[in-house]
Amino acid sequence: MSSFSTVNPATGDVLKTYEHVTWEGAQKAISDAAKDFQVWRKASWEERSQVLHNLASSLRSHKTEIAQMMHQEMGKLISEGKAEVEKCAVTCEFYAKEAPGMLRNQAAVSSPYTHAEVSFQPVGVVFSIMPWNFPLWQTIRFAAPALMAGNVIVLKHADLTAGTAELIGKIFSDLTPKYKLLRNIQVDHEVAAKVIADPRVHGVTFTGSSAGGKSVAMEAAKNLKKIVLELGGSDAYLVLEDADVEAAAKTCVKARLVNCGQSCVAGKRFIVHEKVSKEFIQHFVNEMKAAEIAPLASVKFKKQIMEQVEKLKSWGGKVVLGGSAPQGAGAFYPATVVVFEKDHPELHKEEVFGPVASILVVKSTEEALQAANSSPYGLGGGVFTRDLKKGKELIEKELQAGFVVVNDYVKSDPRIPFGGVKESGYGRELGHFGILEFVNIKTVAVAGEMK
Repeated sequence: MSSFSTVNPATGDVLKTYEHVTWEGAQKAISDAAKDFQVWRKASWEERSQVLHNLASSLRSHKTEIAQMMHQEMGKLISEGKAEVEKCAVTCEFYAKEAPGMLRNQAAVSSPYTHAEVSFQPVGVVFSIMPWNFPLWQTIRFAAPALMAGNVIVLKHADLTAGTAELIGKIFSDLTPKYKLLRNIQVDHEVAAKVIADPRVHGVTFTGSSAGGKSVAMEAAKNLKKIVLELGGSDAYLVLEDADVEAAAKTCVKARLVNCGQSCVAGKRFIVHEKVSKEFIQHFVNEMKAAEIAPLASVKFKKQIMEQVEKLKSWGGKVVLGGSAPQGAGAFYPATVVVFEKDHPELHKEEVFGPVASILVVKSTEEALQAANSSPYGLGGGVFTRDLKKGKELIEKELQAGFVVVNDYVKSDPRIPFGGVKESGYGRELGHFGILEFVNIKTVAVAGEMK
């Protein structure tokens, strides 16, 4: 059995030491989850909805505690942590209300049978492998629809946020005393692979790096498990020559600094037409200077950012703000802006997970689109223009990403689907499409008249 510790990234102090769950412990969790699934899958819509409403209430009652734990473990601002909890509660309420309609049986248009319809049945036990950057939201945005569909969950959270994972497990334990809908098991990679292979596990969802996603996908494929992958991103925002430049700069800074820049769907590349580039850079830098910057989630990530900024400089980037880490303990890195007057092929392959923005100056919309689409990632992105019709056409037909927007930045929301293309993964979370990922679509047919 291996041990690990959580660490306060602001101070470097050890918070708590944990032991990884053994394979024997994981097997018991899977076995118990499989038994509870047989109960939960038969629950009425009314019962499921009530449980989700109760979960929303419980999350709100633990709002301060959860936000403080996330702040201690990965540096998230308390205000951002509380907003994350509230977003999760709203998502629970959304699915409690909408899921019955989303999963209502659908009659076949025509068939060789007297009666035929499509029914949506839960897949069973779903293994959820979640990251540290949005430790509650990443869990709930999958869990709420999966639970309403009748599934149960075994959760493996990131070691970095093990305390938050414990809180999530406790909240779910208190939710339904007769059975558990979510079991938290803090396992290592070796045991996680065994969990994926276990025949009592019927689906897998993973949020994390593209490299991690490929590894998990291979394990799932070997064992024919349904899987959803939400992976890395290097989201590009295009600022066209007719954009409202000041408004675009303010919005782009918000996109870049979501969760201190530690978000797969944060804006990371800003591709700006040369006619407005000087004005945009000035506004962008001023907004970055004024922003409140939390620590990164660990000192290890701070070192990675330092190395990445040096690479950006070697590729021709000019640092116009920040660019060097402060001395002393803690995982702090300043807001940093790197400007490229000339493109570099490696720029679009790099995902910088922190408060570092790259700005590329281009001569045309066509050049901007080529730069945006040259990335191996395709999670989110957008276009800033006063011509909304043109902007919509560009993001719909030209920009290669799963979630694109005109004159704003990407914000996940329970009402609309979320997910990527290329190395940003496949499958969708949230919205109507998200709840369909972990159901079996069953055709139910009858020959003869039913009385």
